[in-house]
Amino acid sequence: MNRLETDSVHLTFDGRKILSNVYLKCQTGDVVGVIGRNGSGKSCLMKIIFGSLQGENQSVRVNGVYHKQLYRIPKAIHFMPQEGLFMDYLTFKQLIEIFRLEHKLDQLMEIEELHINFNTKIGELSGGVKKLIEIMSLLYADSMFTLLDEPFSHLSPALVEKIAPHIERQSKVKGIILTDHQYRTVWSTANKYYILYESNLKEIYEFNELERYGYLMEKGTI
Repeated sequence: MNRLETDSVHLTFDGRKILSNVYLKCQTGDVVGVIGRNGSGKSCLMKIIFGSLQGENQSVRVNGVYHKQLYRIPKAIHFMPQEGLFMDYLTFKQLIEIFRLEHKLDQLMEIEELHINFNTKIGELSGGVKKLIEIMSLLYADSMFTLLDEPFSHLSPALVEKIAPHIERQSKVKGIILTDHQYRTVWSTANKYYILYESNLKEIYEFNELERYGYLMEKGTI
């Protein structure tokens, strides 16, 4: 079992405190959902964990070993930023070869949209199918951890429903951290939860704690 710990994270922009003494833990078997309002620092935290952003202070450790830029460690981590990841000229078939996923084809081809667009260039696909390909490629790529920033945004409910079982399946062999504005989907998909509140990251256990921290201003709304 692999263990990822991030702590003592401090980040400010233009004098505004974004993250303050943040601690997060994820290990094999975890699907960690990070919930927070727009601009609360969720994407910044993901980038700090990945290593593409440096705060004033942070400690990112895998199995107790500190890494300044985790992405430099082979097979440690993959990250899908919310703005997308892959070049438009690539096809899903080429991504299979790049990530060496040939032995995972049976699982990947369970999703019809992947099967029928196997040889189509990513730039020619709808935004939803492009995001689907990005998510599935990184979920099944060989790494100890996968970070997914806003994976469900702009996806149809049907596609979200198809992805969720694969997140659960892959969590058996890796740790997964995801964040999304679709908080109900995050809650139903994850098995461990944090909320970013006033620059602090709080672990929560009950859905009604979202109201306590001011994320749900009225019942059923954000």
